[in-house]
Amino acid sequence: MPRKKNTKEIELNITGIGHKGTAVGRTDEGLVVFVRKAVPGDRIRALLYKKSKGVWQGQVREILQKSTHRTDAFCRHFGDCGGCSWQELSYAEQLRQKESQVHDAVKRLAGLEAHTFEPILAAPDTRAYRNKLEFTFSSHRWLTTEELQNPDLKMDSKALGFHRPESFSKVIDIQTCYLQDDINNRIRNFIRSYTAGEEWSYYDIKKQSGQLRNMIVRTNQKGEVMLALSVSDREDEKLPGLFDALRNEFPEIVSCHLAENKKTNDSWYDLECRLVFGEPALTEQLNHVSFRIGPKSFFQTNSRQTIGLYDVVKEYAALTGSENLYDLYCGVGSIGIYLAKDAAKLTGIEEVEAAVRDAHENAALNGIENAEFLAGDARIILDQELIARRGHPDVVIVDPPRTGLHADVVNSIMQFGPDRIVYVSCNPATLARDLKLFSEQYDLIKLRAVDMFPHTSHVEAVSLLVKKQNLSGT
Repeated sequence: MPRKKNTKEIELNITGIGHKGTAVGRTDEGLVVFVRKAVPGDRIRALLYKKSKGVWQGQVREILQKSTHRTDAFCRHFGDCGGCSWQELSYAEQLRQKESQVHDAVKRLAGLEAHTFEPILAAPDTRAYRNKLEFTFSSHRWLTTEELQNPDLKMDSKALGFHRPESFSKVIDIQTCYLQDDINNRIRNFIRSYTAGEEWSYYDIKKQSGQLRNMIVRTNQKGEVMLALSVSDREDEKLPGLFDALRNEFPEIVSCHLAENKKTNDSWYDLECRLVFGEPALTEQLNHVSFRIGPKSFFQTNSRQTIGLYDVVKEYAALTGSENLYDLYCGVGSIGIYLAKDAAKLTGIEEVEAAVRDAHENAALNGIENAEFLAGDARIILDQELIARRGHPDVVIVDPPRTGLHADVVNSIMQFGPDRIVYVSCNPATLARDLKLFSEQYDLIKLRAVDMFPHTSHVEAVSLLVKKQNLSGT
């Protein structure tokens, strides 16, 4: 990185983790600095090169003292691939940092103290915990520094792997990924080997040409696999041979799909997936309930820890069988379906119509007859008419996207005044903002962070809000 006029070097202690693999620290004078390639506990010399909103961006020049929390990364692609940010940080310290992020946001941004901050729920697996990965075929392979420095090395320009962080055109050729069961590596490497010849073209995002585009590998806890492949031309005469080879090589593949993508982007949501062989869906079991997952279905990507997360929600909801339960931003209905047997009635609301269809199918699969799932924006659909038809909510569960709840939804919930609200969040900042709004009428009783994604900065949190008993009319 070239030096600019206003750059300067300073020493600082790294104290925490930030977003997208950044670490945060403070200088001895109190300046807040974000850098990469450092971990909490390091003391570093950094080059400061950009200041924005009172904080500096920096680059590590030297690690003066290594953190006692440092550990060796276990993946050869770490540092190049953006799938993991914290392989060099011990898992115990990852948990402490994530828990602190949640607690600090609630205390600092919302000005609240939970009656009980429960200890973070650690993931049962720190490797091979994902049930879904998506890979990209590319004609522009990203080259490592070592490869660029070796002019005699013969290199294939094709890649099958993950996009280089902050690069739309370069793809890292992934040999081994530890985020999912090893079957993902065996299938991906087999496809790369099978399609190595010149007659197979990988997609060129700049020229918008090439046959093979993307692939999704889904797995369940039984070890079964769903494979989905997207191509530019579904009628390519070479494809049947590839699928026959996959079927013969991998009996684990119980569901295989093909999609044609002639768009300029790689999104799957509007593609038609056709079944090539096997079952149309993959079945996943979460304790007492089953879910049928299609190639485009949204589903929590850490199945074992999803059980842990849902058990926390179940504990906080404290259903006795008589409650009217509302599940907002319900997706495919997984939380509501997990709790439905303990509720008198369940109403799920979700904006994505395809997810609502999946929710109805999954409710039927589990023999749940006390549930109704509605497609629509919670801001609009959660109104007096719905309450008149479905009944007053006793318990409301919300699991919004990272942007959190719209203020109108917060106001609607408080207007209808359920006894308890269980808030599932993937963003501590928007959680804190919303908890502050709810604090007019609700007490924050319990809060627990849940680690769904080891070696990343992502953290979930579950909060229990109980209606204040000293309000008029209660």
